[in-house]
Amino acid sequence: MTRSGALETLRSPVVAFPLAAIVAIVAWLAASGATAIMLAITLFSIVLWMLTPVPPSYTGLIGLGLIAVTFSTELALVGFQKPATWLIGFGLLMGEATRQSGLATRIGRWIATRSLGDPTDASSIRTYRRLLLALSIGAHTLAFLVPSALVRILAIAPILRELGSLFDAREARVGLYLGPLFATFYGSAGILTADLPNIIISSFSQSIAGHTISWSEWWLHMYPIMGFVRVLLVIGIVYVLFRPPSNSGFEVPENGSQDDSRTEKRMLAFLLVGTLIWATDFVHGFHPVIGAVTVVVLSFLPTIGVADFETVGSDVDFSILFFIAAVFAIGDGLTQTGFTDSAATYLLELIPTDGPLAVVLISIFAITFALTLLMEGLAVASVLTPILIPYISAAGLPFTPVLLAETMALSSYFFPYQSAVLIVILNEGNLETRELIVTTISCSVATILLLLPVQFGLFSLFY
Repeated sequence: MTRSGALETLRSPVVAFPLAAIVAIVAWLAASGATAIMLAITLFSIVLWMLTPVPPSYTGLIGLGLIAVTFSTELALVGFQKPATWLIGFGLLMGEATRQSGLATRIGRWIATRSLGDPTDASSIRTYRRLLLALSIGAHTLAFLVPSALVRILAIAPILRELGSLFDAREARVGLYLGPLFATFYGSAGILTADLPNIIISSFSQSIAGHTISWSEWWLHMYPIMGFVRVLLVIGIVYVLFRPPSNSGFEVPENGSQDDSRTEKRMLAFLLVGTLIWATDFVHGFHPVIGAVTVVVLSFLPTIGVADFETVGSDVDFSILFFIAAVFAIGDGLTQTGFTDSAATYLLELIPTDGPLAVVLISIFAITFALTLLMEGLAVASVLTPILIPYISAAGLPFTPVLLAETMALSSYFFPYQSAVLIVILNEGNLETRELIVTTISCSVATILLLLPVQFGLFSLFY
């Protein structure tokens, strides 16, 4: 049997569900009490999320049901109380409003016409390469303005889908979608304010240890390698994985110089209002969901708005909220049963604190990465960091490089369930789960093998 044939067999519900059940039973037997039950539900869900015999949202629904029956409905539904869950929900409405207004089409065409050069001398490969580079750099630049990778992805995904539709080849459509989104996601590690885990880690450092990592210090230590170079690496990987055939066709877009319609102008204004709220969070302290709510309220407001709710039910897939809610419920469940604290404490004790700093940093990276295999990244940052900081102080380790090592692990995922950002990327685009997983693993492995040694080597020189 070929590798693809074996994978398809594993993905069959007849095989995947019994396999998930066996893994869950082994986990249940290995632990005890409430921890055993929660760990069994976690691993059962993870196996199904990895093999995808059914849609991830359906697996999330099963997980919610199991948690409700074995623990409580309050724990099962805790994910629906998280602002991040509703940020995604409102983000879906933002994307629909952007599509209905025609703004996504207009911006996509405008970018395309200015990236093509001479349309009469454009080949599909050259055009694809130019668009991929321009869009990826532009998306990464947004990381300096919008303090959440999730928000950035929800805002630009409709534009990327529109640009991808210019190409006949699926490789080009997928590449133009994933390249910019991965550039703004993976490059977030280099900028303190570019993603929520960064902010959580730096906040705990200040509140628990009184150690402040300034924006400029973070940028100086992380951005050159884990920001700029990493973005270029991601662009190169996406280009290699999704390079369209040389004989594939593409549509030369219209010039796009005609005046924007009033609807498009209003939608652009609404998005700018939301961006202003996101970019000034250091002043008012509002969660990014407030900006998304503002945009949605304005976009669907009668007379002034640009979209209506009548078509939302048929055009927007809200089932992703079950996926997100299950991920958060599992994270809270593992925390409540004490599994996360015990696992983190046990793993930290394995670190050779008397060894070279590079060895310590590799150990911290590995521990954080291991925990993300069970919990969503934000949950890991929230649970591990308060345990890690006293450990750093007691061991006499430098705070900044150790916390930055944790940050790097929280931007090196393999599977969609590990990050709400990856879940949204999968849901928003016309992607196969396999395509997202292959790209994610490629970018993360390349980071670990090529960039991590350089980054840790620099830390060893500075500290």
